[in-house]
Amino acid sequence: MKGYQLLLGLVLALAFSSCSDVFFQQPYQVLLDPPQLGYEADDQGKITVVGNNAYVQVAPGAPGGYLERYEYVVVDDSGNEVFAGSSLGSGFVGVEVPEGKDRSEDGQVRYLAKKSDPFRFSLDGRVAAEHLNQGAPLNWRVRVTWFVRTHNGEEVGWTQEYQIKYPLR
Repeated sequence: MKGYQLLLGLVLALAFSSCSDVFFQQPYQVLLDPPQLGYEADDQGKITVVGNNAYVQVAPGAPGGYLERYEYVVVDDSGNEVFAGSSLGSGFVGVEVPEGKDRSEDGQVRYLAKKSDPFRFSLDGRVAAEHLNQGAPLNWRVRVTWFVRTHNGEEVGWTQEYQIKYPLR
C-alpha cells in the first residue's frame, strides 16, 4: 500500500510539473519596442530619450481587463535603488487588455495569446541624466510593477525589469 501511495505521489508531481506552465505562468507581460529603455546624447550633452512602443502580451486563457497603472524604481548594477527614498515614478495607462481566448462561429472556445494596442512607455529624462552623469553604467535597470484590473474586478500585479541603454539606436 505504501509503494502505491509513493507511486501515486510521483505521478501527481510529474503531472503538476508538466502543467505548471499552463496553470502558474504569469498571465501578462509588457513588451517594449525597442526592448530596452534608452537615450542618446549629443556633443553638448543634450539628452534625447528614445521613445518606446509598449504593449501587453496576454497568455492563452488569461482574463481581459485594463492595464491601469505602473510604479517603478531604478536599480544599479548591485540591485540597489538609485534614487532611494524618492517617489520617482508611477503613472496611469488605461489600455484595454484583451482576453486570451476567442469563440469561433460554431461556438468553440480557442485559447490563444493576444496583445493589446500599443501605448508609449519611455525612460524618464531625470533617470537618463543621472545615468549619463554616472558614466552610463552597463547594468542599470528600471524595475516596473504593472497593474491590470481584470473585467471581474481582480487586480493583478507583476514586476518586470528593463535595461537602460546608452546610446540606444
